[in-house]
Amino acid sequence: MITVELDHQRLQDALRRVEWAVGDVAPLMRGIAAELASQTEENFEEEGRPDWEDLSDTTTERRTKTGNWPGQILQISAAGLAASITSHADDSTALVGSNKPYAAMMHFGGKKSDFPHLWGDIPARPFLPMDAEGQLQPDAEEAILELAMHHLQKAARL
Repeated sequence: MITVELDHQRLQDALRRVEWAVGDVAPLMRGIAAELASQTEENFEEEGRPDWEDLSDTTTERRTKTGNWPGQILQISAAGLAASITSHADDSTALVGSNKPYAAMMHFGGKKSDFPHLWGDIPARPFLPMDAEGQLQPDAEEAILELAMHHLQKAARL
């Protein structure tokens, strides 16, 4: 399993301020985990935001021979990568990810020179709501900040 830690200072600072002001952020973390999962689903549906690189001719030929093309990128089977996405939240953490051994390769890409078993280079196709450099997608950032503001406003009314 791979763990990627999001280092998005502005978002982390805002969430720390909410945590300090409100105390119990578990409900917010559950909302963020759900939002991260939703943003991930959108990335699969739209085949990336921005668009993923097209499949190579070799991959298209292989998938055509097995009856999996035309189709969607990163979605060959009902038990594949898209179906493996899970989310989790606790008192101070929101997570989204996959337990598939090839998930990191699909998200970050890989070079045949580093992974000789590949039939070619794999371009990064970020399916999580962050790019290959770990920057949160703008839609995800905006949605999470809105959740944080709503949580803070709700707490202020109590």
